[in-house]
Amino acid sequence: MARPHIDYLQTQALPWQESAWKRLPGCRVKTLSQDPDSGAVSLLVRYPSGWSAPSPAPLATAEELFVLEGLLELDGRRYGQDCYGWFPPGCRHAVRTAATGAVALQFFGAAPDAGAATPGPARTTADGELVDAFELPWSDGSGSAAFGGAGRRSKTLHGSLDGDAATLLVASPPHQHPPGWCAPQEIHPCAVELFLLSGELLSPVGPMAAGGYCWRPPRVAHGPAASRGGNMALVRTHGPLRATEHTAHELRLEREPAYEPVLPDGLRALRGRPWRPQRY
Repeated sequence: MARPHIDYLQTQALPWQESAWKRLPGCRVKTLSQDPDSGAVSLLVRYPSGWSAPSPAPLATAEELFVLEGLLELDGRRYGQDCYGWFPPGCRHAVRTAATGAVALQFFGAAPDAGAATPGPARTTADGELVDAFELPWSDGSGSAAFGGAGRRSKTLHGSLDGDAATLLVASPPHQHPPGWCAPQEIHPCAVELFLLSGELLSPVGPMAAGGYCWRPPRVAHGPAASRGGNMALVRTHGPLRATEHTAHELRLEREPAYEPVLPDGLRALRGRPWRPQRY
């Protein structure tokens, strides 16, 4: 069984829960989505001020993180706000601290407490990546068929849109919408997940605010999308995104779309009015 289709939920509506993962002791987490077979999971993690934890066992799979607030230190490497980290299978962080606390998105390709699957060379934090996304230049969008239109720009943090996986930031300008508010829907050959970091996004399933999250399985038609004030999202692809197709039909997007999310049974209670930030 693959991860269920989520499009979309406001993570503010999910309760914080005490971490059951030994790799994240003393933290509070929100589980955004999880594969019931492999244990692969996407988490929102809150590290309390003064947090530290002993070195966990090497992880059997790759791990990714993106820091939303605060500062994480892994073996002396400082992952502050807007910093991205990728760590290969078998990696062990000897010293982990969050002196002033932190909130991060974290992604594991298997259950977070799974040990290394096979013996191999010892890997440490230094074998991973540290990318300060704030310092990366934006692309002009021309290199990505999926994100090149309507003034969108991107920053690739890891991987490639032609490869097995990619993690990137995608930004849309204010007053971005398809011509005449009508456009074909996109169909990606691979699963794609998105976390809205800032701004808002309009789509046929409703208005998404910062903190919105979706997981779309392969070949799910979605969109079109628009934004009044602009937005920035963290996007993870799980296959070659450049092979995106478009439907033969066009769909009209409303300027004030109704909130009609696609949610699995366990999240149906969140189908009420979407969470909206207070502006004034």
